Amino acid sequence: MTELGRMTGAGHAPGRTARPGATPGAKPAPGRTAGAGPGGIPAQQALRLGDVHDRHLLSETTAADDPDDVYSRLRERWGPVAPVDLEPGVPAWLVLGHAEVVAVMRDDRTFVKDPSTWRGHDEELLGPHSGLRPLISRAPQHTAIHQDGAEHMRLRAPIDDALEQVDEIRTAVVVRRLCTMLIQRFERRGRADLVAEYAAAVPFLVMSELAGYDPEDAQRIQEIIQAIFDVGPDARDLRKELGGIVRTHLARSAERGTTDIAGVLARHPAFQDDLERAQTLIALTSIASTSLLSWVAQTLTLVLTDERFSNRLRGGRLNIDDALDEVLWRSTPNPNMVPRYATRDVLLDDKLIERGDAVVMSVHAANHDPAILPDDQWEEIGNRAHLSFGGGPHTCPAPRLARVIARIAAETLVRRLHVTFDGDPADLEWAPSPWLRYPARLPVTFPVPRRTDEER
Repeated sequence: MTELGRMTGAGHAPGRTARPGATPGAKPAPGRTAGAGPGGIPAQQALRLGDVHDRHLLSETTAADDPDDVYSRLRERWGPVAPVDLEPGVPAWLVLGHAEVVAVMRDDRTFVKDPSTWRGHDEELLGPHSGLRPLISRAPQHTAIHQDGAEHMRLRAPIDDALEQVDEIRTAVVVRRLCTMLIQRFERRGRADLVAEYAAAVPFLVMSELAGYDPEDAQRIQEIIQAIFDVGPDARDLRKELGGIVRTHLARSAERGTTDIAGVLARHPAFQDDLERAQTLIALTSIASTSLLSWVAQTLTLVLTDERFSNRLRGGRLNIDDALDEVLWRSTPNPNMVPRYATRDVLLDDKLIERGDAVVMSVHAANHDPAILPDDQWEEIGNRAHLSFGGGPHTCPAPRLARVIARIAAETLVRRLHVTFDGDPADLEWAPSPWLRYPARLPVTFPVPRRTDEER
């Protein structure tokens, strides 16, 4: 049994059923460790991905009206580690238990971010138009997101330095100004889609300004990113154009000696070339924008559709920070983290994670693990022991800054407009991403504000 198996296998939850679907008497592959696993299960009898053929799609966890129900059914059947499909026919392990997720997060030697180690490449599991191709590439971008160990530390240092110099007070001013600008675009209509017209726009505009982009470049980047999302793996020309805009901006920032995010990255000595700088800036902007989109949209969704949440917020019994924390606990913006890949055979719970297997950590399921939830839900208020900002070497580099942006975005809209959800909350449709959870649309109506003397 490996060290990870010892860390996470201290007994099964009461009432957990026996492991289903295992192949009795299966022989370990050459070189596989066949020691006893958690609970005394021999490795050669542990469940493998290939033993299961009725796997749930991972996107079912994010697109469901009640994700907790889906995760609970997976946990009831499989325990803290369940087999799923990233796409039909593309298997992976989904880690559901809090202790197991923490163990995987912290072990960046056994579970690495480099997708070139995934054995599905050799098995040709991805079709030519698979939406996973940009994410699970044989030749990943050389950024901190895709590296571990010393390379991760080298590439993470510029990100930490760039974000450390961001002034939170100035950022708050920027966020309020941009939020007000966006609200002014639709407040005279008396209706809006708060996802497309607000939650998706605020984070990108804020990150673009903090990176020092000109408005024209920021607008074109947003158009390109949306087009890449729509076109998928065939968007080579769009990626080339995006890289050109970003490299030009970095060169201009270095020449001007700016102190914004782009300026710090442009001059940072840890990078080996301009390609690393450009890929880091693109990844940082994209990941921050999408995560904040989900956090803001989720917060607004609860404010508008959950009477208990709405009454507590508007009645002054719950401040915005408590509301944001409740979102992180109840409906995690990033419910499933992008895969990591096993570098060796390892037992986790009663499952044999084989070398090259994809492993997805479910932060949402870990936050809702019965083993760590308090009996009284009110004890969760103010509790920030959730895993929504990750953990281990790849933890979120700027949770405070993210909170400043999300807080002001939600607060500004709620205080400026008396919005009402336009529809039945039961009919909400959720975005199809397996990695993010947010409503595809959030239609609202509101009284048209009176014009002030200054506006007239």
